[in-house]
Amino acid sequence: VKILDEMAANDTKTIVATPHFYCSEQSVDRFLERRTAAFEKLKPHLKPEHPEIYFGAEVLYDQALVGYDKLSKLCISGTNWLLLEMPYVQLTDKIINGVAEIVDSGDVKVIIAHIERYLNFTSMKELMQLMQLDVVGQINAKSLTKFSSKRSCMKLIKSGCVQLLGSDYHRIGRGDVTVNHGYDIIEKKFEGFKNMSEEKGKAILADEALENII
Repeated sequence: VKILDEMAANDTKTIVATPHFYCSEQSVDRFLERRTAAFEKLKPHLKPEHPEIYFGAEVLYDQALVGYDKLSKLCISGTNWLLLEMPYVQLTDKIINGVAEIVDSGDVKVIIAHIERYLNFTSMKELMQLMQLDVVGQINAKSLTKFSSKRSCMKLIKSGCVQLLGSDYHRIGRGDVTVNHGYDIIEKKFEGFKNMSEEKGKAILADEALENII
């Protein structure tokens, strides 16, 4: 509720709630049951000024997801867009080819979560191979507040890999920041990024085609 208060204070109208999904730990059906139960606990505490909540999942990539017939159930509500988190290891051809198979299947459209984080484990060359697939790239606002990750974010924006800015806001007191904070930093170097990113976010919630996003 405090996070929603913070979002409302920053004039955020819509959020996408994306609890983590690990296919090795639970079934899709069990995950959806738990997500629904969590929201039912939250509902009595929602306020009129709180942003509208869409549901999704932050899905950790696993080779078992390739050809997984329930993957579409984890997409952002009302859309065919899936938020996919890469494993925190060096990106290998096997991993990149697995993501390519998910993309090429046509069952879902893929957003790669917080792409700047993977540069702690893999090279820019390997990350660029991933981002050359038909995927959308997202970075976290918090990463723009740290010197080392800020440089990586700016480089990725310049390369055209970033369409979306997210808060990835987990809990109060962890140092997370809202997207507006991140936009302020980006706009100093890339004027117009905020409007572009917000329009692409709206297009995703409207389930528009990939070519309208990238």
